[in-house]
Amino acid sequence: MPHGENESVVIVWIWIGIGLFFLTTLFITLLVISYMKSIRKNKHKVMQMVRNTQTECWENTIFLQEKDRERLAEELHDNIISRLNLIRLNAQHKNMNELNLDLKNSMQLIRELSHNLTPPDLSEIELSDLIADYLEQVKTNIKVDYYSLILKEYTINNQTKLNIFRILQELINNSLKHANATKITVSVRISKQYLSLIVEDNGKGFKTGTQPAGIGLRSIQSRTKQINAIYKLKTKPQRGTKYIFFVNTITL
Repeated sequence: MPHGENESVVIVWIWIGIGLFFLTTLFITLLVISYMKSIRKNKHKVMQMVRNTQTECWENTIFLQEKDRERLAEELHDNIISRLNLIRLNAQHKNMNELNLDLKNSMQLIRELSHNLTPPDLSEIELSDLIADYLEQVKTNIKVDYYSLILKEYTINNQTKLNIFRILQELINNSLKHANATKITVSVRISKQYLSLIVEDNGKGFKTGTQPAGIGLRSIQSRTKQINAIYKLKTKPQRGTKYIFFVNTITL
């Protein structure tokens, strides 16, 4: 092959190499740009999810605070204020011993209300003991059977402990005020896999799907969601009501 043709072939291959290098560089650049866009897009999605979660948590917190305020107002109106008003109306018709007994009972109601709204130091008491202490007060109004089975000790964080305690309070309150129950059974079980809370009454029950979700049920659902629990309701008219909660012990 003549010398000139060799040079031409070399030049052609050089240009081919330059072209391939350019195309490879362009391809890599496009991949990097696409990857960076994907990262920005995913980052935006993650940030949006975080904002949505924060907003939802904030809304749940506000809702639960309002629920607790409503509980306080209801307890003050239905129990404390009504009882004190009766004492005032009957003050002239009762002797000092009767008035003293009425005032003593009112003070006991106030202590119970204070305990319900602000439970003992959660870090200093086990969940099963906290529930047992609360149910001792409930027994003055209704028969209560309490069963506790701890197969494995777990350190339950205070937030989860408080939410479970508030859920129990709401369920007991529903049984006392709406179910016309004469007996409540509470069971707590902590195993290697899960923590369960079962609250059952022998009240009038109801047909599921026929009653709107009241504030109490919304509060229970909100607290259940906060602790990533599984919640089940079993009830039939005149057959009582059973609430079942499961929490994975890994999340405790």
